[in-house]
Amino acid sequence: MPKMSEIKMKKIGLTGGIGSGKTTVSTIFRELGYTIIDADQVARQVVMPGRFELEEIKAAFGLEIMQGVSLNRKRLGEIVFANPRALKKLNAIIQPSIRQLVQMRMEFFENEGRIRTLILDIPLLYEGGWDKKMDATIVVNADKKTRLDRIIARDHLTEQQASNRIAAQMPLESKTEIADFVIDNTGDRSDLKAAVLTFISENDLRP
Repeated sequence: MPKMSEIKMKKIGLTGGIGSGKTTVSTIFRELGYTIIDADQVARQVVMPGRFELEEIKAAFGLEIMQGVSLNRKRLGEIVFANPRALKKLNAIIQPSIRQLVQMRMEFFENEGRIRTLILDIPLLYEGGWDKKMDATIVVNADKKTRLDRIIARDHLTEQQASNRIAAQMPLESKTEIADFVIDNTGDRSDLKAAVLTFISENDLRP
């Protein structure tokens, strides 16, 4: 039997579109005992008070995106998702740091050799070329109306604001075409869990 450190860790990329339910799928994997790297959580960390990225964002977008010493994420979102140039500017500030931290964590788990499967929950999985580093990719899919309804209810946005956020991303249809596995999320949570378990079984994945 090989030593744990000699077992190659499988890396599974998980993505979708805003409102498709990717976070719920990530939560199901976590509940099943899998280790997750969540790029959204990393993104929140790189804009914490005291980080140089926050100072660059403040310089680029002005004090209106601040709430005391913290970033007003909702106000910043209203600005960047209504303006592709502003979104590009924001990504130029934060994405290099997010990428570096995600890469460092991935390498840590690889070198540690204690887990067999790592789930990387990355919204910009394909846009950032992360799919090339994965053993397999999962895209969580849902129709546009379902996604709009979820975004409006969850983030208290107008339909136009929700549409802007969908339009700012790589089309979900394009992601499903190149995914290794597509999970449809138009049913309930039990359907989602069944799809996750199918993926795990088909790929012989252990935590």
